[in-house]
Amino acid sequence: MAWGASVRQVALPVECRPPHPKEARKGAQRTATFTEGCAMPARVVLAIHHEQEQLAVAPILTKMPGIDLVATVTSPGELEQLIAQQLPDLVILSSELAGGATAGLIERLVARYRLAVLVLLPAEDLRTARRFLKAGAADVLPLSSVADELPELIQTVLRQGAPALRSPLQVGRIIVFYGTKGGVGTSLLATNVAVALARYLPPESVCLVDLDLQFGATPMLLNLQPKMNLATLAQRFQGELDFEMLRSFLLLHSESNLRVLAAPSRPELAELVTTYLIERVLQVLKNHFAFIIVDTPNLLQDTTLAALDAADHILIVTALDLLAIRNAEIVLTMFQKLYPAERLRLVLNRSNTRFGGLTPEQVEEHLRMTIAARIPSDGQLAVTSINEGVPFVLQAPDAPISQAIFQLASLIAGQPIGLRETAETTGGSLFRRLVGYLLGEE
Repeated sequence: MAWGASVRQVALPVECRPPHPKEARKGAQRTATFTEGCAMPARVVLAIHHEQEQLAVAPILTKMPGIDLVATVTSPGELEQLIAQQLPDLVILSSELAGGATAGLIERLVARYRLAVLVLLPAEDLRTARRFLKAGAADVLPLSSVADELPELIQTVLRQGAPALRSPLQVGRIIVFYGTKGGVGTSLLATNVAVALARYLPPESVCLVDLDLQFGATPMLLNLQPKMNLATLAQRFQGELDFEMLRSFLLLHSESNLRVLAAPSRPELAELVTTYLIERVLQVLKNHFAFIIVDTPNLLQDTTLAALDAADHILIVTALDLLAIRNAEIVLTMFQKLYPAERLRLVLNRSNTRFGGLTPEQVEEHLRMTIAARIPSDGQLAVTSINEGVPFVLQAPDAPISQAIFQLASLIAGQPIGLRETAETTGGSLFRRLVGYLLGEE
């Protein structure tokens, strides 16, 4: 997930890219990307099996504005090697590239690199198209329709971004929220982001883990009364853990389909939870959920460090006060020594408050880091949400604070979250929509 200076509107036709695409480590999640300047060309790789496919597609790509044809490859091995090096936005792939293993290749590419894949079919074949769509392809297109439909379809696929992870076999992403001091709203943000993702993604896609082991607030924020939590799990943990065992400790927030692993119910029980248990829990969850949101305390204890080490992205939450900014500077200095720069993202809560005269721009200049997400203040809605146990993204989805959370969730998911669908965002080829109808998607 590569983020930058400002949040791109999800409906923009071309994604921006960071200056150094090779920075992302192998397996890094590919989602909407951003730079400080204008949108850069979308990087496209063409993977063909027949010369006819290249003759039909390559001329269209070279003439399309905002498209950079990075390379043309002719074998699965060459394709995977190129993707690992270049991290393109889109792969246009022949259905015959890997023979009978092409569907598996697509599933592996989508799971590992979180990119969009458009499949070229030699002819209209609903059965074959269905197999590729279930494997994770963003769309399918018969070769006979390339000339008429490919340009518009490419723009639609790029707008939609990489698909959310859907299969239990796919490896999920761990997103850790870390606050620079108490009171910056880390738990409230993490909980609402998790609810937003769970509400708009398929069931069993999102799990929220409360790692504030002494004073975890997640159950109260969601109006849950857990009988099972990390402490009760620790009491039964004998060194081995599988999902069947862990499932019984996961609460269900029925309003959003969010799964929750609660913190111990009392502070003295925190010592039961070991670093090894947290490592095992996160690994098991990663194999069964698309996104694991982890709320951590600002105390850097061993269990917190275990979550940070396992994180795909660390969202450092701060606010517009000097103590929070000072702590953010200390945290960033330390984290930049421990983790790759592409893992770290800065989130500014209560970004519209001006009590101390500080501005978001001053924060960015002082910390020498771009603010990835700005969450405005709404004290009345936030307090009401806490007191009633109803996340504000459900209680008031149109409020500015909720829209900012939806925007942050969209960045994490790589697709629109909480936004009304329009013809632009739900488009696709006529053939794809027909297949979608037959699959029950429309």
